[in-house]
Amino acid sequence: MPFEEGEDSFTVTFDPQTGLIRTMEAMRYREATDEAKTRWTLEPLGWKTFHGVLIPSPAAVTWHDDGTPWLVIEVEEVAYNVDVEEYITAREP
Repeated sequence: MPFEEGEDSFTVTFDPQTGLIRTMEAMRYREATDEAKTRWTLEPLGWKTFHGVLIPSPAAVTWHDDGTPWLVIEVEEVAYNVDVEEYITAREP
């Protein structure tokens, strides 16, 4: 995938029995000041259906040098084709 002036990799592995995502991995900078990237993994912990689409939720995110998830996220709502122009161009008072 494109990254700055070159390319970077983003690996997605699938469960051979279900065809669902098993993990998503990339090398990422943890902090903006980091000089080296660290392996970062998102692992689905479950699946929910929204508008007929199966979405990983909850999911855990782990920095490999930590070994345990630093973030567990859960999708509560999904909206498609929403006009977000007003939101994007809004300025805080």
